[in-house]
Amino acid sequence: MRWQSKWVAVLGLALALPAAAQHEAEEGERPAVRLHVVDLADAKLVFQNVPWGPQTFATMESPSDSFYNKRTWPFARLETRRPLKLEGQSLPAGNYALVFVPASSERPDMSLELLKVAAGEFFQEGNPMTRTPAGESVFKAPVRFERVGTSMPALEVKLAPVGDALVLDVAYGDRRLSRRFER
Repeated sequence: MRWQSKWVAVLGLALALPAAAQHEAEEGERPAVRLHVVDLADAKLVFQNVPWGPQTFATMESPSDSFYNKRTWPFARLETRRPLKLEGQSLPAGNYALVFVPASSERPDMSLELLKVAAGEFFQEGNPMTRTPAGESVFKAPVRFERVGTSMPALEVKLAPVGDALVLDVAYGDRRLSRRFER
């Protein structure tokens, strides 16, 4: 009986090692967190390709009092060179932190907030836990991400001219969000 237990343990370890190696390989495939820049005539967008964390993001979407629901997440910096409008709200030319505010026991929905911040970069390259910079809140509205069938390994933010607007597209894991900045 005792030798059977040892063989079961050895067999379990032999089966677990390839799975652990595969997990480590997948972890090793994550891209390094670095700054990405989209520079257009009317605006400049800067973001970090933060790796997808499905449990963390699911926590942020649902009201809770966890660590991830108590801290805001600056996911991009938008430097506008001319006034824009977001959902009817006028935004003068300037430097903005684009921030996700997680759902919490006080707020049933996740929100998008724009903070007018001092000129310059607030992201710390390689630091996915950059603190939200101090600034004046100039826009805040609830957001719901659309779930899609494909999953991105890291945050990707695009800003592109579409007609008389700049369209912001956020892809994070299997979630997508789009917002239109009118010129």
